[in-house]
Amino acid sequence: MTLCNGMSSESEFTRVPPRCGPAGPAPLPLSVAQRIAAFVDGRTHGEELLHELYDYVLEEPIPQRLRDLLSK
Repeated sequence: MTLCNGMSSESEFTRVPPRCGPAGPAPLPLSVAQRIAAFVDGRTHGEELLHELYDYVLEEPIPQRLRDLLSK
């Protein structure tokens, strides 16, 4: 997940030189609480967080009464 500070009021961007050599250790995954905080702060769009929280709903069957209502 890439965090970005889209709400920054800084007008200057600093250029980070590319790393040379082997990549360092992979960063630890963010906890759900950290991802919620990043989303609320506007640092992410929250797509991965929302998928993790709500994708199980996509696997639930649509109730027959709702299917009947939608087919009319």
